[in-house]
Formats: sequence, C-alpha cells, structure tokens
Amino acid sequence: MDQWAEEGLTPLPKDYAWERFGTEDRRVSWDGFISYDGVLYGLPSNPPVAGAVVLVRERQRELRIFHQGSLIATLQKQPRSQEIVLHPDQFRDVAPTPSLRHPTKPLGHQVEAPRVPVRDLAEYDPLFAVEVAP
Repeated sequence: MDQWAEEGLTPLPKDYAWERFGTEDRRVSWDGFISYDGVLYGLPSNPPVAGAVVLVRERQRELRIFHQGSLIATLQKQPRSQEIVLHPDQFRDVAPTPSLRHPTKPLGHQVEAPRVPVRDLAEYDPLFAVEVAP
C-alpha cells in the first residue's frame, strides 16, 4: 500500500473498463444498415460506409457508431427486436438507380398469328399416291 501511494497513480476513468468490452464490430450492409441486438439501424450516407466494418458501443440505451475512429452516428437503442430504424440521412447522397430513372422498354411486341387455311386431310392423299378405300 505504501508503494502504491509513492507511484502517484491516478484511477482509471469510470467508463474505461466498460468501453473496452462494450465495443462490437458490425459490417454495414450495402443498403446502409447494421444489425445490432436483432434490430436493423440505418446509418447516414456520408461518409460512405456500405460494406465496411464499424464499431458499435452501447451505453445507457444509446448506440454510438464509429468508423475509422470517428463518430458517425448516435442512435437510441430500440427495446424490441426485428424492427427497422431508418436514419433521416441514410439515402440523401445516394443517386437513384438507372432502372428507376428511365421508363422500361419492352423486349418485343406481340404479332398476330398468321391465318392458316383449314383443309380436309383427304386432299393430301394424291400427293403421296395413297389410295383410300371408301
């Protein structure tokens, strides 16, 4: 105890131990969501993090999401799983897909079937030298 006083150590910050073990890695989906505790949380589109791994810290019902050491979002944790929480800036800088900007063009068009004459099959017998008994 005497040596401890001589070292002049200061106590660790209160949240230090919790922060070290309360951080989890999550991969951001291509549409800008992370899954945490059964809930999909949307992230802002800027900075672009789709496909990247982010760190999620939970503390006092609040989620803090970090990417490359920078805080990119602070979200309220949802109490129920299987919910989807959109972020207001989630699709702000995302351009619409080309298929939604242009009307679709048909691959072809319908053509009326040709008229085929209907004949009695007996008309074909002379062509093949077939004699039909009456």
